Amino acid sequence: MASYEALYTGSSTLSPSYYSPPTSYQPSTGDIGMALDARTANQLGDLNIKLNPGQKVVEIQGIQGRTMESIPDQHLDEIHRLTKLAGVKPTLHGPMVNASGVEQQGGFTEENRVGVENQIESTILRAHKLDPKGNVNVTFHSTAGLPEFQPHTIEDGKRVEKGLMIIDESTGQIRPIADEQRYLGEEGKFTGERIDYDPKAELEKINKDTWLSQLSRLNNTANFGEGALNRINIGGKIVNDKEIPKIQQWDVDLVKDSEDKKEIRDAQREIDYGHVYMKETYRGMRDLFDKAWLASKREGNKEDMETLKKFAKYAEGTIKKDFENDPNQINKLREVVNNGLRSLALVKSAPATFRPLNDFAIEKSAETFANVAQKAYKEYGNTAPIISIENPPGGEGLSTGEDLKNLIEASRKKLTENLHKSGMSQSQAKGVAANMIGATWDVGHINMMRKKGYSEKDVIAETKKVAPFVKHVHLSDNFGLDHTELPMGMGNVPLKPMMDEIKKTGFKGSQIVEAGNWWEFFSTQGGGNPFKPSIEGMDSPIYAMDQAPGWANTGAYGNYFSGQGPISPSVHHNLYGAGFQNLPVELGGEIAGDRGRFAGTPNQ
Repeated sequence: MASYEALYTGSSTLSPSYYSPPTSYQPSTGDIGMALDARTANQLGDLNIKLNPGQKVVEIQGIQGRTMESIPDQHLDEIHRLTKLAGVKPTLHGPMVNASGVEQQGGFTEENRVGVENQIESTILRAHKLDPKGNVNVTFHSTAGLPEFQPHTIEDGKRVEKGLMIIDESTGQIRPIADEQRYLGEEGKFTGERIDYDPKAELEKINKDTWLSQLSRLNNTANFGEGALNRINIGGKIVNDKEIPKIQQWDVDLVKDSEDKKEIRDAQREIDYGHVYMKETYRGMRDLFDKAWLASKREGNKEDMETLKKFAKYAEGTIKKDFENDPNQINKLREVVNNGLRSLALVKSAPATFRPLNDFAIEKSAETFANVAQKAYKEYGNTAPIISIENPPGGEGLSTGEDLKNLIEASRKKLTENLHKSGMSQSQAKGVAANMIGATWDVGHINMMRKKGYSEKDVIAETKKVAPFVKHVHLSDNFGLDHTELPMGMGNVPLKPMMDEIKKTGFKGSQIVEAGNWWEFFSTQGGGNPFKPSIEGMDSPIYAMDQAPGWANTGAYGNYFSGQGPISPSVHHNLYGAGFQNLPVELGGEIAGDRGRFAGTPNQ
């Protein structure tokens, strides 16, 4: 009969004694935290379970808006008490919303942006309950479910543009610019070969064409109006401008001759016809004036601004509100329209009807984040929660290191302006902005850019761009092809060089394991909590002094052998009902149920 020592126990860990950790990054176990279950509003209940492995940081999940709304304030208070008692640092993942107000369906509206701002504000103010005396870190994605604004790939080490998303600010409508395979250049140069796609040049062409088309339509409308007014004929004689208002006031019913009556009615109809076209032209001209002024002001084009100012000064002394509706002012209306169209024709830089959606989204998102941060600082001062903006999965809008860097810089600048306007000194406002707004860098999300041709070197380079702004890190591994979330070391995320870049800037934030796919596929199949495979994959030091041994080689320590095999193997106790593996999974056990498989002995 074989003794129990001969039984092969298998491996109780993913890192047996012969194991070499896939990443040489060795973070302190105390800096590593776990994300709670994003599917439930009972974050307090999930926290009780997730604290058992011993992590010192947890991330409360409010990713879905209605989930965040469903977490009672009393639970947030109790989470604060529980984490304080356990010596655990809480963080929060806020709802995944589009701070810019841009939505994939429907484009942009200011109403959307304000609504999202209110949602983010509510989350930030409630998050203060989690750590009333500290700056709890709250993560929001830069975008949520939006396609990439500047589609591109990396080919032979070079960035190749594949398109550009643009927006009409006046309507909020979004459209893509695709590669239309042009052969005749703007300068007329023709080689017979396809011209390399240049999205900026395409956007400039679209704006020029749109501006010319708008001017052309207005001029055509004005010509229709002028033509009608110039055709007025009374008694075989063309009526001059000064007589037009008088003709419009004639009472046709007082005219007895039928031919004269018809002639007057035809003349009045022509005046009405011409007046309507001139009013339409005037209102369209005002809209184009506004676009031209905004564009020239944004671009700092002083020559165009002077041209427009000159017309505005003339108009200020000429027109009054609703004057265009007065038939007696029709000649003045014609004069204003002609002068206005002439001024617009002199504008040299075509106003940008369309803008890159990337720039627009950054501008609007910065406004949202800055407004929320200002309200939080006003409410809580130096203990206000921190807004950390996260890069979404690679290939979505604002998902690169460069994008996130630009968004954070714009948000800090806007917050500095807001605080300075409220009376704070410029230097103090700048310091508050730097403290309150930063980045959550998701190493798994940026690794997904590999499907677009990014190399490991490119992924690290994106990390380097955003490193000075990083306040929080999300840890998940994948193979760069899909939104997969595995414990670190199970994919090809270059964690160590990425974290080296971040730590060069003095990073002291938390690192949260996001292993959604582990929970989905492995946790109920004996994989347990992903915290342990995560610290094994990163070879975190076992002891607090951050020295060897590490968790990657726990199998090499404490293995005492005698006779035919290891003394007291765990499989023995599992078979005979004396082990701890039958404990509930949340208490460290591995097998469901409360009795041993061999004797059925309760393990209480």
